Amino acid sequence: MAEFVSITVPSLRQEIGVCVTVTVIAALASFDIVYISTQGGPGNATMVPGLQIYYLAFSEREVGMASALAMVLMVLVIAIALPIQRLTKDTDQ
Repeated sequence: MAEFVSITVPSLRQEIGVCVTVTVIAALASFDIVYISTQGGPGNATMVPGLQIYYLAFSEREVGMASALAMVLMVLVIAIALPIQRLTKDTDQ
């Protein structure tokens, strides 16, 4: 166990960072599965940001609000992804 924690995990730091970053982005930008299965319902119980952007832009014709929400989602993804990338950056170089 000590070998795993002191050798293996630090060796995989960058790969773990990439996996966590991609997973966070996919979780925040999920659209297809929710749209196909529930379309945000019942009520708004399964509404995700990507689906809300879609409904605002195409169903309610609120393109400005949809664009603003998309920008907020982008800033949120960057605010989460950058610290993960900094924490997992290789310090040996």
